[in-house]
Amino acid sequence: MTTERYYYDFFGARSESRWNVEKDIPWGEIDREAALSQPDILDKVRRTALIESYHALGTVSLIKLLHEDVDATSVFQVECFEGFRHFWSLRRYLDLVGFEPRITDEELVEIRRRNIEHVNYKPEDTVQELVNFIWSEHAAGYFARQLGAQCKDPVLAKLLGFISVDEFRHAEGGYQILTKLLERQPELKPEVLRAASNFKHYGWHVCELPVAVENDFTTVLQMKRKFEKVCGARIVSWREGWANG
Repeated sequence: MTTERYYYDFFGARSESRWNVEKDIPWGEIDREAALSQPDILDKVRRTALIESYHALGTVSLIKLLHEDVDATSVFQVECFEGFRHFWSLRRYLDLVGFEPRITDEELVEIRRRNIEHVNYKPEDTVQELVNFIWSEHAAGYFARQLGAQCKDPVLAKLLGFISVDEFRHAEGGYQILTKLLERQPELKPEVLRAASNFKHYGWHVCELPVAVENDFTTVLQMKRKFEKVCGARIVSWREGWANG
């Protein structure tokens, strides 16, 4: 599939998988008692919402970094919109069930003030930040799917299911941006492997990362294989003189 064809399919899939916060989430059917019986899950939902709010810094900075790549900026614009849809729907859910502490605008502003210096990306950061984006989105999709399976309240499970699908699509969009970049500049492949071995989830600047299942490395192995496939070598190979794996 050509990259041009992929982006047509990407935006087509985005349209087909579109969900409406008002129409597709049965807010009036929330089982508040069931939700509050799982405070650990609600705490993870709260942290997820805080991380989603970070797109105002992180993803916007990626758009600036890749402003000459029309396809990339289009994908990231979609990510910004859908990321904030995730944030507002998760925040709304937490408010409706009455989970404390509530997310406040003051808390969100403080997170942004604390992290503004972390998103002052430079051109030489392009590969690392793109890899961080891809891996973070894939991890978010896997996390939402796993957490949804643990929820007693079916409304939260449904919401997390929608979010999971979005996150996996964002990751794939980023992966195609990376693939296109390497087609133009194959000499960047060692840098991609270095970036993958030094991956940092963009949410770690915001709060302690929520984990749905302890010691589950499935998402790490999945992304490791994808980066190795696009580069044609193992991630450890760049340390060994770029030997084909």
